[in-house]
Amino acid sequence: MVAEMEQSDKQVQEYLKNAPDLMDKEKVTLLTDATALAEGKKIFESNCVACHRPDAGGAIGPNLTDKFWILGGGIKNVFNTISEGGRSGKGMVPWKESLKPTEIQKVASYVLSLQGSNPKDGKPAEGDEWVEEGAAPLTEATTEVVETVVNSTKTE
Repeated sequence: MVAEMEQSDKQVQEYLKNAPDLMDKEKVTLLTDATALAEGKKIFESNCVACHRPDAGGAIGPNLTDKFWILGGGIKNVFNTISEGGRSGKGMVPWKESLKPTEIQKVASYVLSLQGSNPKDGKPAEGDEWVEEGAAPLTEATTEVVETVVNSTKTE
C-alpha cells in the first residue's frame, strides 16, 4: 500500500511538472535535466539578454549569476519574479502574459544553473545574499558541474 502511494505521489509530481495551468510559485520545482535547461537557455536568449546580457552578468537588469537577489533567490522566488515582474518602476515586465508557466519554470531553472559562473565584467551584487534552506553550500565542484551543463547545451 505504501509503495502504491509513493508511486501515485511520483505520478502526481510528474503531472504537475507538465500541467501549465496548474503550475504556480508554490508548486514549481527546480529542473536540472539538460533538455529543460537547454530550452530555458533558448527562452533566456530570446527574452532576457537585452537587460541581463547573454552571460546573465547584468546590464540594465541585475547580475543573475551571483548569490545576491533583489527579490529573493531559489526556484519559487525566481519563478515569481519572472512571472509577476520586478519592482514597480524598475522595468522588468510580468512575463506571465507571454510565457507559459512551464516555460517560466525552464528559464528560472536555467538562470539558477548559472549561479557561480562569474561572467567577465558582471555587475556588482545587488540585493541580499540568498541561501536556500537545507541547501549545501556552493562549492568549486558544484560550479564545475554547472559550467559543464551550460556548455553542453551551447549552440552556435
